[in-house]
Amino acid sequence: MSLSGTHKLILTIGSVARTHKLILTIGSVAIIGGIGFTVNAHSHPATTKQSQVINLSAGSEIMSLDPAKMTDSVSNSQVTQVDEGLYRLNSQSQPVNALATKTTVTNGGHTYTIQLRHDARWSNGNKVTAHDFVYSWRRTLDPKNKSEFTYVFTNIKNADAIAAGKKKPSTLGVKANGDHQLTITLSKPVAYFKKILAVSTFYPVNQNAVNKYGKKYGTSAATTVYNGPFTLTGWTGTNNTWTLKKNPAYYDHKLVKLHQINYQVIKSNTTAYNLYQSNKLDSVTLNGEQSVQNKNNQELKTLAGGQISFIQYNHHDHVAANRELRTALSLAINRSQLTNKVLENGSLPAKSFGVRNMAKNPKTGTDFVNDATVDGTVNYNLNQARAAYHKAQQQLGKKSLTLTITCGDDDNSHQVAEFIQGQLTSHLPGLKVTIKAMPFTAMLGKVSKGAFQLNLTSWSMDFADPSQSLTILTGDSNSNMGHYQSKAYDQAMQAADGPDALNATKRYQDLVQAAKTALTDQAVTPLYEGRSHLLVKSHLKGVIYNNFSGAANYRTAYVK
Repeated sequence: MSLSGTHKLILTIGSVARTHKLILTIGSVAIIGGIGFTVNAHSHPATTKQSQVINLSAGSEIMSLDPAKMTDSVSNSQVTQVDEGLYRLNSQSQPVNALATKTTVTNGGHTYTIQLRHDARWSNGNKVTAHDFVYSWRRTLDPKNKSEFTYVFTNIKNADAIAAGKKKPSTLGVKANGDHQLTITLSKPVAYFKKILAVSTFYPVNQNAVNKYGKKYGTSAATTVYNGPFTLTGWTGTNNTWTLKKNPAYYDHKLVKLHQINYQVIKSNTTAYNLYQSNKLDSVTLNGEQSVQNKNNQELKTLAGGQISFIQYNHHDHVAANRELRTALSLAINRSQLTNKVLENGSLPAKSFGVRNMAKNPKTGTDFVNDATVDGTVNYNLNQARAAYHKAQQQLGKKSLTLTITCGDDDNSHQVAEFIQGQLTSHLPGLKVTIKAMPFTAMLGKVSKGAFQLNLTSWSMDFADPSQSLTILTGDSNSNMGHYQSKAYDQAMQAADGPDALNATKRYQDLVQAAKTALTDQAVTPLYEGRSHLLVKSHLKGVIYNNFSGAANYRTAYVK
């Protein structure tokens, strides 16, 4: 979930995104670091009730099957099907036992003692043990392996120092007590630590396999071993097709009904949609036009994306730093029109700097985004927008203003940027807005150096907790590329993950206060919660879709 070092921003505005990467494009479905992937069409024959075989596709190639090396959504989605960690997230985004059987938290939340299953095995016949977790985590944090996801370990004792090359991996706060007990020591208590441990970066790795294949480990199906419901075959490291097969060594293999999942890379949404219609695929992600065409289709599903899309401001820019101007821009944008008429993919207007199902009020059960809303900050109100704009003109001493929006150079990014451009210039007299589109790598370089005024971006979260989005606005966050600074905001966030970390009610109140502060300051302008529309064949049952991220898990899926 951050941009550089800490949380990866995804400057992708348009549909579901899922990694902590700043993706400077708007539109495609990307899910990394957490849990999710794009399901499209496939050219294999249609499934039958007897076959227990389904056909899907991915939007891009697998890059790696190594938890320490993977950075893309497709790789992550495959690893979550063929491997398991201590916990998995259920449909309600809550951690449940996978390889763990019992967890004991002591020492004021600083120590986790976890008992492991005795019957878990790797596909090479080796037992899955506590030593595999210790080896995997140390390996990921070792600077020589250049993992991009070391930030998720930050709460474990010495993790940051190891990633920075200041301490040896052997000093990490994790220890194997025999084969089936793992002890983790934290640098500070973390309320959502079990959710973090469900992230694929924390999966174990078989040391014997890594020693055998060396640098080739995870670069092909044949140079990887698996401990999950499926094994992966047919991927050479460069090809566009592969197959997941039921893993006979999996401890719960009797639960797994699907025998095979056939994948093919299909980058054309039109091709995927046509294959779905001809019964040659079992699921397809829809674009806006297709969503409208299928609004009454019983096979239509709307999936959350765990993603908030927003306008990021350069607070070092004299014009963009004006709060009245930022407020005017926010109030001049009709978010309902953006989601319903432009995106048309199930995305929802943003209420706060977060998404639904991140957290619920411990006392009332109210969703976090409802508690964290401030009137006059993200609601469409032209009278208030023009009043704020007039104040900004007076404060800046200018009757006419020019703003530049940086965005990705793909079609969808440009479409959203043009919508915002039209809203602002038509609703705020004297305002001129230009669009500066550029390729992802160029945009990332510009934004990270502060060479921007406004830019369209989105943040995709690893797991369901408000801190996953709010952290990027803290003063010391590497992902705070707009350089927003607020003592009140930082104090609330420090309290949430400090003295109030293990008090659910107080922590929740701290996070709500931080979110309200950001809205009042218009630190960023939230636009919409990324979601996607999906068609799934009626004969495909038992797929678990996470209500926060939309991630699909096929462990319990079957064909009926």
